[in-house]
Amino acid sequence: MCAKIKDHLPNFVYVEAEVGEDPDKRDYIVSNQRLLGTGFATEWDLDRGIRELIKGYTIIRNTIYSNV
Repeated sequence: MCAKIKDHLPNFVYVEAEVGEDPDKRDYIVSNQRLLGTGFATEWDLDRGIRELIKGYTIIRNTIYSNV
């Protein structure tokens, strides 16, 4: 996800830290078939969502009401 954000914001910096071994060893795959069977479909892809978040943060940063 961070690499995808960096595609939109070239100056974005992120750090990957080694956190050790995950004590939770569960590893399973979840099926979305039941959800998709209801007719659900996303309207936005990840890139559009990132663009919207960037726009939102820009709006917040440029207001007198911001404390971010």
